[in-house]
Amino acid sequence: MSAKRIAVVGAGVNGVSIATACASLGHHVQLFDESAPFDQTSSASSRMLHGGIRYIEQGHIGLVREALIERDGWLRFAPDATRVERFYFPVYQGAKRGRWLLFAGTLIYQWLAGRFSVGPSQLHSSEDLKRVFPNLAPQGLRGGASYCDVVMEYEPLIQCLIDEPSKQAVRIVENTRIERLYTDGRIDTADQTLEFDRVINAAGPWAAKLLEDSRIESDFTIDHVRGSHLIVNLSLKNALVLQAPGERRIVFVIPLDRERALLGTTEHTHDLANPIVCTDAESEYLLSILNQHLSEPLSTSHIVSSFAGVRPIVRPRDAVIGDMSSASRDSEIEVSDRLISIFGGKWTSARHLGEKVASLV
Repeated sequence: MSAKRIAVVGAGVNGVSIATACASLGHHVQLFDESAPFDQTSSASSRMLHGGIRYIEQGHIGLVREALIERDGWLRFAPDATRVERFYFPVYQGAKRGRWLLFAGTLIYQWLAGRFSVGPSQLHSSEDLKRVFPNLAPQGLRGGASYCDVVMEYEPLIQCLIDEPSKQAVRIVENTRIERLYTDGRIDTADQTLEFDRVINAAGPWAAKLLEDSRIESDFTIDHVRGSHLIVNLSLKNALVLQAPGERRIVFVIPLDRERALLGTTEHTHDLANPIVCTDAESEYLLSILNQHLSEPLSTSHIVSSFAGVRPIVRPRDAVIGDMSSASRDSEIEVSDRLISIFGGKWTSARHLGEKVASLV
């Protein structure tokens, strides 16, 4: 196989993983980003490397199984930047899902992981939960279930991922906006046209728009979902998964250190023309769900910071997705002559996606 000159557009987790995988095969890779690596969507995740337990309820079994296998790859790739965390589902009177149903779901999740399981699922009484979480509201608590998953130590993991392409001699070109793509391997920046043997469009939420601006037809498009998070002053021994009262949605509360926890996420359709920020309404929504589960509610003064990102939800151009909460986080790869476009995807599957794209090159 002869070495090719490759341009990767977008330096999020997908773009970095693709660039690294291509370079590891001996190709000459340049990685372009409008700002800096991990400066947009990839930096605004829920900090989990997981199979997506809620996708079991939605029937995306194959996606969950694949992601659970890929989760194991992250533990081996960055053992010092990942950790196994136990997630507890507290169940209150009137909840949409009872503790036995949740326990059954966690057992299926563990079974799908097979030999890649990171810990057993457990059924809990209300007394169990009160011992682990003394700050849980006791009124109406009916017990719960728990399972194990993987979370990232974000800053160390990002450093690992940025170091990897550098070791493979990938040239990272920051603060360079790609104005137009061509199917023959050319790309336009603001001041020049560059030629490559392959161009990979890994622009995340902007992948479909970049094709449209380049007047390149595609069988896929992207719907955009804004997910917002809060970092709050809250001490937790383990992570919580909270059922939003009156909804099917769940919200994660993940300890970051002894004093702070990450709370999220919301799901709202988003127009890329608007700022990507956590709104006041989203902050109130997340805080209200948390407070309905605490014996001592938090106020806005307990919010340390907030952040938001836009997730790309891929769909065939002629299809319609009704409920974004039930939409698959799977990815699609489309080849148009020398141009390869990536639609959708998630953190957990990024390294495997990189290998798939490199094999196409």
